[in-house]
Amino acid sequence: MIPISEFDFSAYIHMVHFLGGCLDANTEIVLYSLDNIKSSIIAIHNGHISGRKIGDPLSNFAISKMKDKGKDGPPYYLNYLGLSKDNTPLRSSSYFILDKAGIPRGVLTINIDVTKYQRAAELLNQLAYLPGVENTSGDNSDVDRLQSTPKDLIMDIIYDVTGNKEIETTRLTMDEKLEVVKRLNAENFFLMKGAVSQIATVLDTSEASIYRYLSKVNRENGGKRSW
Repeated sequence: MIPISEFDFSAYIHMVHFLGGCLDANTEIVLYSLDNIKSSIIAIHNGHISGRKIGDPLSNFAISKMKDKGKDGPPYYLNYLGLSKDNTPLRSSSYFILDKAGIPRGVLTINIDVTKYQRAAELLNQLAYLPGVENTSGDNSDVDRLQSTPKDLIMDIIYDVTGNKEIETTRLTMDEKLEVVKRLNAENFFLMKGAVSQIATVLDTSEASIYRYLSKVNRENGGKRSW
């Protein structure tokens, strides 16, 4: 039985069902009358969310805020934590209905069960996983660099070594060229036919110089050769 109130809630009862028709099945809309807090709910849509029904008591949150509303600030609270009867966490918001004298007469509350969205977010995070993104710079032979040409790979490493995408390759220092060769060696670049010639052309140096850099890199690697 709906509690009888001297305050006219008819427009708000229509609003409960209007909002319920606009929003999805994970959203509950509840209308409370403050005339009798022990039998306070006078309209509810999607009551399966919280497990409540018409004639149930006023929520603890609304009871705790009754004295505040109608005084200072807007008469509502947004996005606080609510709990259903089975302890499902809900995202809740409450609007205090005031009469012309500013006295709270009712509360309109929206409760959203976000657990399905949380599970969907977890699934999306799993699908969006990328292994070792933070370690793609430096010596990493396990990264598949999808450049369109070998020159693209060389230029990317030059930019990574120098930190300058505008630098001319003719202005690279000997140490920078050595580091480029070292990085390319880690990428197994020199296993490709004609690799030495390609890197020599890009670095504007002789093939003999590239071989010297490679020899130094391989000595640092304990004599292991990749070409």
